[in-house]
Amino acid sequence: MSDIEEYGDDAGLGLGEILDRIEEIVGTAKAMPLSASVLVSRDELLHLVRLAKERFPLEMREAQWIVRERAEYLDRVSLEAEEIMQEARGRAERMVSKQEIVRQAQAGANRILVMAREDAARLRFDAEDYADQKLAELEIALAKIMKEVQAGRTKLAGSGAAAGAQPLAAVEEDDEFPFDQDAD
Repeated sequence: MSDIEEYGDDAGLGLGEILDRIEEIVGTAKAMPLSASVLVSRDELLHLVRLAKERFPLEMREAQWIVRERAEYLDRVSLEAEEIMQEARGRAERMVSKQEIVRQAQAGANRILVMAREDAARLRFDAEDYADQKLAELEIALAKIMKEVQAGRTKLAGSGAAAGAQPLAAVEEDDEFPFDQDAD
């Protein structure tokens, strides 16, 4: 009996299917007791390996043919794209080469540049004016605060002299003045 008859109809199997069958045989093989090894049919496995070797060159040629066809298609498409780009560049150059269009574009760009510079100068002036106003307001507020601070200090200095004239008989010798900053 031949190998093909013994293991069934393998003539139509592709390389991937053969490898799947090998994986199935090894995956479902019975384990040997007290070991990680498994028992597989050597003849069946060798038959599938021979089949894989036979199919491999055929499938490899088919894959190479597909890759070659794809590369030829990409070359054709790239050539067409390059022709379209060259035609578009030619049209663009013809349109741009007209002096009137170029001159008008330059004049428009110059006008926009002048307006932008004027806007920038105006914005800078407005920002400086705003900052000056806010600083003036702050200066006035600080002057008011300084006047109030000076008035408060003057008032404290005047009330401190009157308090210093009173006797401290009620205070014992061991008591400290925790908040008296003027005592030395």
